Amino acid sequence: MAGRAKPSPLLQVDGGVPAPAPIYRSAALLGALALFAAALVWVGLVVLFGGDPRMFPVSAPEPWLFLALAPSIAAILLALRGVAAWSLALAILSCWLVPTGLATVLVVLVALWTVRRIRSQWAAHDLDTVVATAAAHGLPVLVVQHVAGKAGARRTTDTTQVQVRDVDTGELTTARVWGPMRTGTTLVRQGMNVIAQAPPGADAELRRWVERQNRRSDA
Repeated sequence: MAGRAKPSPLLQVDGGVPAPAPIYRSAALLGALALFAAALVWVGLVVLFGGDPRMFPVSAPEPWLFLALAPSIAAILLALRGVAAWSLALAILSCWLVPTGLATVLVVLVALWTVRRIRSQWAAHDLDTVVATAAAHGLPVLVVQHVAGKAGARRTTDTTQVQVRDVDTGELTTARVWGPMRTGTTLVRQGMNVIAQAPPGADAELRRWVERQNRRSDA
């Protein structure tokens, strides 16, 4: 299987699992951001009227006070990208300015949960698309068993040599696919082109989605 020059989106078939809504439509995340904005406004009003917003362990003079917001902004942006370790560390650091810091911790936790949930939904959607595409066109479903080369070289390569197993026949073959690849990736092939693929772990996410749908229908 040679590397594809271009994807073939017209051959893909949508399955029954819908794509998740964009992150900016998450009600929980919007609510947490509104709370952070309210904390920010409250700190601004306290400073405007000559007050001293609570800071821990030491207070900063007014010209430097709002520098304490830098960790908050960085933590929120990283959390929206799903970077858990750094966003949580910066969120804890942002508690130097207590009101906005506590709001930042809440936003980061909600954002990380939202990003994880959306990625899980995308995994289920992608695998369902792979299965539906294969069924509609009578094409094989292949799972990557082994990826050749060192990890650093695989991230920068144009094509990757992989060992794939046909889900239906169990046949094991060696192929070369376009771009970096990870073990567990599910593929659908037509001729020499990969026309649909799902990330590793998508099988488990699809099972969870189906179980949730079954529980809702039984309720």
